Amino acid sequence: MSVKLSQEELNTYKENGWIVPSYTLPPELLEDMRNEYRILLENNSHLKSDIMLAPHQTNGGSQGVVGSNKWLEFATHPDLMAIASQLIGDDIILWGTTIFGKPAKSGKETPWHQDGDYYPIAPLETMTLWIPLDDVTPDNGPMRFIPGSHKGHELFSHSKKEGKDMTINLVCDDNHYDEATAEDLILKAGQVSFHDVYLIHGSGANHTDNRRAAFVVRLMPASSHYDHALGAEMDAKNASHGYGSRPLHLVRGVDKSGKNDFAIGH
Repeated sequence: MSVKLSQEELNTYKENGWIVPSYTLPPELLEDMRNEYRILLENNSHLKSDIMLAPHQTNGGSQGVVGSNKWLEFATHPDLMAIASQLIGDDIILWGTTIFGKPAKSGKETPWHQDGDYYPIAPLETMTLWIPLDDVTPDNGPMRFIPGSHKGHELFSHSKKEGKDMTINLVCDDNHYDEATAEDLILKAGQVSFHDVYLIHGSGANHTDNRRAAFVVRLMPASSHYDHALGAEMDAKNASHGYGSRPLHLVRGVDKSGKNDFAIGH
């Protein structure tokens, strides 16, 4: 195995709901990502850079993003898959990617939430890889986690809140967490964090003069079923996510569920 997690790292993931392994992307790979992001922004000048969905899709998928196969290569880098397999098992499906641009002087925050509220996956088991393309500082809107909030494998109640200063409008009700326990995710570009789908997290606005872009990869164990039909129903409310037409990529092992459709979206 190219990257081996320590027992301490495995225990931390189980206890807190996320880890930052003692691993950093090779400098040439990070530079390749940054260059590809420049190309992505040029090819999608009609879209805001705050959130760009599924850059790995090349067929005008989610949000109409004009993507590139390079992002699929980045997302499935052998080192990243080696780490992921130690956290969610040897049978892995990639079902999504996102780039959060977090542009300079952006007044938008991402309020406290759980990702699983949005996903057509059952049983709901999935993990997020978060790769900063720029250094993350206390001032440019770092991601924040509520440690241990994943333990019950429970989706908490969320309420809809309107506001142009937020990236999402479904916010976790505050009786489910204590913000005083929150921990900031301060990373150097090229480090990688891994977090559980049930973990409560959010981020502040970026008020600095520099962007804070990050590439996000969504992986699920192949024992779960990505329900495209349910995704299509969800698209009726918010078509930009393209959940009903997301292509699935079996990146390791076999489809243990026997239900996943690997033809849709390809």
